[in-house]
Amino acid sequence: MGARLKGADLRGANLRGALLIAADLTGADLRGADLIGADLRDTDLTDADLTGALFVTQPQLTAARGSAGTRLPGSVGRPAHWTAGS
Repeated sequence: MGARLKGADLRGANLRGALLIAADLTGADLRGADLIGADLRDTDLTDADLTGALFVTQPQLTAARGSAGTRLPGSVGRPAHWTAGS
């Protein structure tokens, strides 16, 4: 919880069930990371790359913060509250 992972290379990481509540993942590379059951409440995904992330769900993203620069897998949509400035 509250981890500072800004810009971290987490490609292919196993984050199953990880408690990433309020973590800073700004600009992190999460391509191919396994996010099944990860708790992303208030996690900052601004400009993070989640393309190809496994098992990421819409409720996980809705609970997180992100931006227009956050890259998402095609299976989920950008939450309405993610604006260019948030």
